[in-house]
Amino acid sequence: MPDGLLGGVETHWRELGQGARPMLAVHCSLAHGGAFQGLSEEIGDLVTMRAYDLPGHGGSADWDGVTPYQDVACAMGRELMGEGPIHLLGHSFGATVALRLAVEAPERVASLTLIETVFFSIVRADAPETLGEGDGNNRPFMQAMERGDLETAARAFHAEWGDGRNWDEMTDRQRAGLTRRIPMIGAVQRSNNGDPGNMLAERKLEALQIPTLLIEGADSPPHMRIIQGGLERRIPNATRVIVPGAAHMVPITHPAPVGAAIRDFLTNLDA
Repeated sequence: MPDGLLGGVETHWRELGQGARPMLAVHCSLAHGGAFQGLSEEIGDLVTMRAYDLPGHGGSADWDGVTPYQDVACAMGRELMGEGPIHLLGHSFGATVALRLAVEAPERVASLTLIETVFFSIVRADAPETLGEGDGNNRPFMQAMERGDLETAARAFHAEWGDGRNWDEMTDRQRAGLTRRIPMIGAVQRSNNGDPGNMLAERKLEALQIPTLLIEGADSPPHMRIIQGGLERRIPNATRVIVPGAAHMVPITHPAPVGAAIRDFLTNLDA
């Protein structure tokens, strides 16, 4: 499990699988690169996945609290991409990072897999009438954060965007870890609700010619259908897969169908 200085951050990453295709994987908020272990067991014969820990996650150093969080995450990813071409995969916030990396350097990207992309600016552009108080975010979470009640904020965030377990089903260590890291969600939401790299304003998605796979859970929060559908309409070479019975944490809770979709996608690229 290598470590090194990437994008100015002491970064921990792991390599999963032994396949011939190199893949860079970017995890969701409040997780770490090891979250892709189950998925790598499904596609590890096809890819060698390099999964790095975002700032303040897993074994990587803390975020500096100043530099825009997504800028730092992208700087780390750029260094791990190498000269390419490499397959990119991201989940949730990690999908917004993977998307931006692909838009900025398409010549270095062989394919793009976006799972549950939390790019809420697409909702604002395509279906603003669905945004109520909270601007598309989890309102109980935001209220708890404003009060400084981190545990309640962590509960609210996990209830909407977690892996389906009840808060009380988690261990004390898991609950404490989630609560400790919950302030970073505010930093992540600034990019999720913005337009990093001017991807929407400058219609960069419409110019993206990279083969793209979009995956979501059928039981995810309603805005996810709007986001993934908006990506499907904008990206010319996009394929969309919806996993029955799954929610936001679909690559972790349902690695088999997600792995099958990625396998079909990658195999078809070679056909």
